[in-house]
Amino acid sequence: MPSFPRPELSPHDRRTYLALTVATAILCAAVQVATFAAGQRTAGALGPAAALVLNLVVAASLPVTLRFPRTVAALTVAAVAISAAGDTLAPGTIVPLPGLESEPAVAPLATPLVVSCLVYVLPRWQALATAGLLVLLAIPVWDPTWPRFYLALTATALPVLLALYIKARVELVRSLRKRADLADSERRLLAEQAETAERQRLAAEMHDLVTHHVTEIVLHADALRVTARDDDVKEAADQIRQAGTRTLDELRDLMRLVTNGAPSAPAEREDHDTGGDLAELAASGGARLQLVGDPASVPPVVARTVYRVVQESLTNARKHAPGAPVGVTVRYPGGRAEIEVRNGVPDRAPDPDLTGAGSGMGLTGLERRVRLLGGVFEAGPDDEGGFTVRAAVPNPRRTR
Repeated sequence: MPSFPRPELSPHDRRTYLALTVATAILCAAVQVATFAAGQRTAGALGPAAALVLNLVVAASLPVTLRFPRTVAALTVAAVAISAAGDTLAPGTIVPLPGLESEPAVAPLATPLVVSCLVYVLPRWQALATAGLLVLLAIPVWDPTWPRFYLALTATALPVLLALYIKARVELVRSLRKRADLADSERRLLAEQAETAERQRLAAEMHDLVTHHVTEIVLHADALRVTARDDDVKEAADQIRQAGTRTLDELRDLMRLVTNGAPSAPAEREDHDTGGDLAELAASGGARLQLVGDPASVPPVVARTVYRVVQESLTNARKHAPGAPVGVTVRYPGGRAEIEVRNGVPDRAPDPDLTGAGSGMGLTGLERRVRLLGGVFEAGPDDEGGFTVRAAVPNPRRTR
């Protein structure tokens, strides 16, 4: 038997549907029992409760309409056919005899509710075919009367039309809600794209501005290094030139990260600049350095990030924890870098003028830099009263 798509309902909707159909089935059964007790009974070989039993069977099938729609449809059609045939061939056997003021309906009392549920569960053509067959049987077409024609339309056709209208309204509201959600998602996406484009534009402007001035500094430092006669001046000019050159390289890498979202490949660089000597940096900050692994196993962009993390961490330690012992540990496991910089408890209060200097964005900038490379960064006080900075930077060549 070919399958058809079932309506997708959440567990809450299924529980609600089951509760409503069970309550409706109980109500229909109660009405039928009350009618039977009031004296509306059948006669003949099937006994006085033949109509009551048929109605209770159809009402009991209502809660399982969602799970077995075709079975319920066939059962309802069979019940109406039996009622119509019995009323024609043996009046009063299955359908009670008509009274003085009204004529009993051939269709069971729960038939309108069953066909309404079938419209929602079954494909439209199957639901309409079932409803049309029920109309023909409930009239019945071989012995039509105006009262039964009216009762047949009320029990089958009108509930179907009402259910189709409600279903169309529900689908329309659901479609509009989906379109609204889609439009909202598109608006957020466009806003994010516009924000990203604006950031890239500002980054490009900042890059052009800073590159222009740093290039001037490098050129003047190089000219001073060539023309100066004092060796100390030449050495200072050379250090300024090297620092400016590294700054330009860092700006180039950061621009590639901002515009492309990925670090530049090490092979694209010509100088393989690693930022500086970690040993000299640790010694200048009075820190104890421990290196584990081969620093050459990471590309220059990772090495420069390691250098910047250690550099900023030592600067913060000197500013905020004067006199505290500082330990620097750098590991290179599996081609990646792990950094830990920890300072102990300071032996004196920090200088407020020194701690107030700077932008206050050092650790934030380090975290962004590490995360742009796909790494992890954390910083905060430890349990011993000191401060610890940890970072793990992967190898871009192995994470692509």
